[in-house]
Amino acid sequence: MKRRLPNAVAVLLILVLAGCASSTERQEQTDKRDRRAETHVMLGASYLQRGQLEVAKEELDKALSEVPDHSQANNIMAVLQWRLKKYDEADRLFRKALDKDAGNSSAHHNYGAFLCERGKLDEGVKHFDTAAGNALYPYTAEVNLNAGVCLMKKPAPVAAEKYFREALRINPRLPGALYQMARLSLDSGKNLSARAFIERYFQSAEDAPDALLLAVRIEHVLGNKNAEASYALRLRNKFPDSPEAGQLQTALKTRKK
Repeated sequence: MKRRLPNAVAVLLILVLAGCASSTERQEQTDKRDRRAETHVMLGASYLQRGQLEVAKEELDKALSEVPDHSQANNIMAVLQWRLKKYDEADRLFRKALDKDAGNSSAHHNYGAFLCERGKLDEGVKHFDTAAGNALYPYTAEVNLNAGVCLMKKPAPVAAEKYFREALRINPRLPGALYQMARLSLDSGKNLSARAFIERYFQSAEDAPDALLLAVRIEHVLGNKNAEASYALRLRNKFPDSPEAGQLQTALKTRKK
């Protein structure tokens, strides 16, 4: 003879089973929203990189309509608002991104850069340090470079140099770090070291007006007139309308007096 379950137990089992089905369905819906949000975030970031701000905002708005608390969507939207010079809104969104995911290294990196630009140097460096502490983050060299540049604004060249050297330890061909080390070396009278760094820079990157002007200064201090003239010619020919070309012309006129 079959034993019947008490009514109360039967009802409980039905409710539990129904709850499981409902929970599974909700999870599937959540997963779908997350996937759609991820797609919109990737598209938004791609458009933002290309400078298509309006289309980028449309994609990021779609991502946030799917998942309002999506950390990376808030992070990228913050960068967009920063580009639009809506600084209060950018700050709010960066904070929201990190509130939802304190381990979002990209958000720490971007927020650090934002804070440094806004003059909050120490706070910015703290966020850079957090991002750099994540060994899985693929841009730790760039984070260290940005932290060093931030510290140069104080100015704190000794502290900055540690970050530049760490950036070069991770990526020995990082152009920005090579340029900064050439600059620091020249400023501290380490002229041969400055030359070595700027030569490594030109092996790793295309000519840039600030780097060419720095190379002119380095070779002038070292007394190598041929190299100085060569760098000066490259600067005038490639970037005739740049501020650096103007600075070079002013410096040459001053020397002739």
